[in-house]
Amino acid sequence: MLTRRSFFSTTAASLYALGAPALAQSATAARIESLVAAYPALLDRIEGDMLVWKDGTRMPINDGKPDKPFADMLRRGSIADQLRQGYVSGRPSGEPPLNWSPGRIRHAPFFLKMYGDCAKGGVSKNLQTVNWMARTKPQAIPVTRVNGVAERMERIVGELERLPDRLKAFLIPSAGTYNCRVVADTGQPSMHASGAAIDIATAQTDYWLWAKGKSATAIPYKNRIPFEIVEIFEAEKFIWGGKWYHYDTMHFEYRPEMFV
Repeated sequence: MLTRRSFFSTTAASLYALGAPALAQSATAARIESLVAAYPALLDRIEGDMLVWKDGTRMPINDGKPDKPFADMLRRGSIADQLRQGYVSGRPSGEPPLNWSPGRIRHAPFFLKMYGDCAKGGVSKNLQTVNWMARTKPQAIPVTRVNGVAERMERIVGELERLPDRLKAFLIPSAGTYNCRVVADTGQPSMHASGAAIDIATAQTDYWLWAKGKSATAIPYKNRIPFEIVEIFEAEKFIWGGKWYHYDTMHFEYRPEMFV
């Protein structure tokens, strides 16, 4: 049986678990240093405690509050908070431990700067139509061109079409891509609001807010998505919500900076 404890090896858990002292700090620092390489078209360099964009914009990496509770980071996370938990690609060996949700912490100004403000039309001008599962059941989905996300989505579709027909029921119809909205439990902009996320078919997916018997510290984990689907998205640097403690198994979003 898969358990939260066995989700990572002892080494990986000690290195990446939220709140682990020096090791977690050094891992976060390494991800900060690699942030520019994750978004080379838009980011220029790290200079001290500032992220410098190619247009000269300077953005603080830290907010001077390194000990915020996880719930506060979800609502008011800094860039450093965003990078505290690294996303481990590959087949998981168990369930995510408490509050292990790499990618859920997002520094909203970072993504507003990168993809635009959807409420002001800043995202829609960069959207491109991608034909989702064209050979199976065609569906037009809008995806941002920023960072080459639409091109990556087209490659993902090509690989998904190669899967056995029994797996395609998990994919069609897509539950949506671009949507100018916030995340239900945090009030922060969703990656759907950037046009850089997709929800696959909902019929066989699971979401933590739908779980029965959940409490603040014990959300019963559930997943029905075959990993053959997940690894295709991960190859293009999309993280999967099924690896979150606050799981959302239909959800994939482009987050290259999160991979360890």
